[in-house]
Amino acid sequence: MNDANFLKTVGIEMIDFDKGSCRTCLEIKKKHLQQDGIVHAGVLATMADHTAGAAGCTLVSDDEIVLSVEFKINFLRPAIGEMLECKAKVLKPGRTIIVAESEIEALSGGKRKLVSKATVTLAVTKPLMDRV
Repeated sequence: MNDANFLKTVGIEMIDFDKGSCRTCLEIKKKHLQQDGIVHAGVLATMADHTAGAAGCTLVSDDEIVLSVEFKINFLRPAIGEMLECKAKVLKPGRTIIVAESEIEALSGGKRKLVSKATVTLAVTKPLMDRV
């Protein structure tokens, strides 16, 4: 996660991780909103995808990486509030494919609301730089 420059730009931060799980957060700022004042779907998709990928990374060897090959996300309600928190867990670990799910909650006034849920399929592979 430390080298994920795009995530630094977006503002997604790691809270914690363990074997097969990860939690991230994002302080909601104006730059994250779409034209109607709710968090843009692209921000939610990025957060769900990356957090699931980080959960998957905890299960592979040091010489392997995971890459998303497919994901499906449901937007359950508008994401509004001060903060987003994403929790991801691996549903099925595998030697070549890992399946994980992510849930994102919006925090507003001390209350949490589930705003999206994603299923992410990850391919386990060698770093691309090792292939060239």
